[in-house]
Amino acid sequence: MSINEEIERRFVRLSKGQRKVAQFVMNNPTVIIGNGAAEVGRQANVSESTVIRFCYAMDLSGYVDLQDKVRSYLMTQDEGASIQPTYSSNKRNIPSFGKVMQRDIQNIQDTIHLINDNMLQKSSKWMHEAENVYILGTRQAASIANWLSSTMKTLRPNVKQLRSESDDIVQQINSMGEQTTLIVFSWDKHSNDIQTIVEIAKKKKAKIIAITGSALSSIREYASALFTLGLKKQSSLDVIPVLFSFLHALIEEMVSQDKAQYEKYQQSYEQLENNLLFLDAAREKQVF
Repeated sequence: MSINEEIERRFVRLSKGQRKVAQFVMNNPTVIIGNGAAEVGRQANVSESTVIRFCYAMDLSGYVDLQDKVRSYLMTQDEGASIQPTYSSNKRNIPSFGKVMQRDIQNIQDTIHLINDNMLQKSSKWMHEAENVYILGTRQAASIANWLSSTMKTLRPNVKQLRSESDDIVQQINSMGEQTTLIVFSWDKHSNDIQTIVEIAKKKKAKIIAITGSALSSIREYASALFTLGLKKQSSLDVIPVLFSFLHALIEEMVSQDKAQYEKYQQSYEQLENNLLFLDAAREKQVF
């Protein structure tokens, strides 16, 4: 089924803004493949995010996928010769690793329009003002939680990674309160351990920032802020660059609350690390 046929089939289920995009796509196919989502939104008199949401409503992975579908349609209409080179059509001239990196770039750009800026600002403020920051992620998300914990420890005190198998997990949960911010990663379909911890944290009035792969995640009802970063048809590998880019942005927003304070703490942390390395080296010399 061609992209035009697919649009006609789904048209009645689209929102008013998405219908504008749909009509624009059918009437201006060469504009679609020759321009980015922002320019298409401007010409169709809708926001760029509406263009991206139209792509997802069409069950596409993003704007680049739409361009590919439109290009394929034009090829079948013997109009391929008139198509101007674009981001996607140049793929054949790019090495395989470059194609992967370009896909990561597009996934990040698509995700930007799905993030609520006000909610991100609130979350960064909670992270800045919290007396204690706890970070929780199990299974495939454990390594991400570990990275965020290690990074934030270089910027501020009282950052702890929660581990469900840890002996002091109960003590850590009981220490939570109104001055606690809990950052939770949940990509697992079966996350009973996480849900139990989040539920307790909610009862203790902690601020809960949930980062998930689905807006229907079971922990959404406990979250003070919910960020859904998993997009349609994306593999877990596709989500990773988006996730780390988002975390980088979240940390930068936190630091912007008081940049001088964070820079001072980071310098003292690095100095402490250097001192410890010096002591370790001195001990090794004594041993030998």
